[in-house]
Formats: sequence, structure tokens, C-alpha cells
Amino acid sequence: MENLPGIISLLIACIEIVLLINLVIFAKKNSENKIIIGLLTLLFGYQFMEFYMCYTHSYSNLLIYISFLIISFLPPLLLYLVLEIKKVESKFKYLVFLPIILLLIYYLFAINGFEITTCTILFVAYEMPLGDLYGVIYYTPVLLAIILLFMMVRNPIYQDKKLNLQIVLSGIVLTFVPVALIIIAFPFLIDYVESFFCKAASLIALTLTIYAMRNNNKINENNNE
Repeated sequence: MENLPGIISLLIACIEIVLLINLVIFAKKNSENKIIIGLLTLLFGYQFMEFYMCYTHSYSNLLIYISFLIISFLPPLLLYLVLEIKKVESKFKYLVFLPIILLLIYYLFAINGFEITTCTILFVAYEMPLGDLYGVIYYTPVLLAIILLFMMVRNPIYQDKKLNLQIVLSGIVLTFVPVALIIIAFPFLIDYVESFFCKAASLIALTLTIYAMRNNNKINENNNE
């Protein structure tokens, strides 16, 4: 029983790697789908790291930092995907990565502040420097992605992609809102928020996979024929 912590992370990692392999093999490698493959890689990487640390009891500051390094790029890359779908051509869209990059650079000099305080079968609790600032930087791109997707769904210009956008939007909302409500209702769970969100984000992985396959030009071309 002592090695059970992290098992759920392994299960989710297995599901995400199956989705990832499916995209690598079957999805057309257009710009949007490549970003989705990147997002699923981040989600898989984090879940595997969480499993590895808990299962092997490897709680080094460096490993925890690496897991945060992996998952910290999920929100800005998700926002970048929405901007790509929206066909934003400005080079300034790369600035969505700047806040988290700057914070991760700072964390290199405060790496000893990263700790795992609890490993359970379901979730992991972390301690980290500037946790409140990290939370703002982490969740702001998610909120912006939701707002942009909601506006796009209501915009007739994106009528041909409306269902695809609704699929992605529903995945993000159903991942983000329940986690936010849980933390608001039970503030003592704040140390688990990253682990909560990343497990719930398996729903994002599923909806993004559906989007990518529906966004598959190969399939569309065959259907048109």
C-alpha cells in the first residue's frame, strides 16, 4: 500500500499518452494540431512526473521545479492556440509566454522553496515561493482563453468552426470552473490546486483531441470527395 500514492497520476498519464499517440499518427500536422500535440505532451509530462515523484518518493527540489516547469507552459500555450485559431498574425502574441518565463527564471534562484508536503492516491500538495503570484500568472491565460473562445462562438465569422470551438470551450470551462469552486469552498485545499487542475485537465486533453481530429484536413478532403 505504501507505493499507491501517484497511481491515479499514472492512470491519467496513460490515457493522455494514448490520446497523444492517436494525434501523432492520425491528425494532420497543421499549426493548430501541432500546438494541441504540444499541450497533450505537457499534460502527459506533468502527470508522469507527479507519479514518478510520489511512487518513488523522490521529492527533490529540482524534480518538483521540473514538474512545475512542464505544466507552467500549459495556460499560455492554450491561449496561444486560441489566438492561432483566431488567426491573430501579430508577433506580439508570443508575449503570452513572457510572464511565466520570467517567473520560472526567478524560481531558478529560489528552487529550494519547492516542496511536496503530501502525496496521496489522488492528489499532491505543494509548497512553492510566491504561490499567489504564480496562481495569477497561471490562471490569467486560462481566463483569457475562455473569454476569447466565448466571443468567437458568438461571432458569425467562425460559424463554420462553431461546434469545434464549443467543444474546446466546454472542456476548458468544465475543467476550470469546478476546480475554482472547490478551492473557493474549501480554501485549505489551495496547496492541491495545481494537482487538482492538471487531473481535471484530462478533460481538456480529450476535447482538444476531438477538435484536432475534426480539424483534420485529410479527413475533410476525403469526405469532400
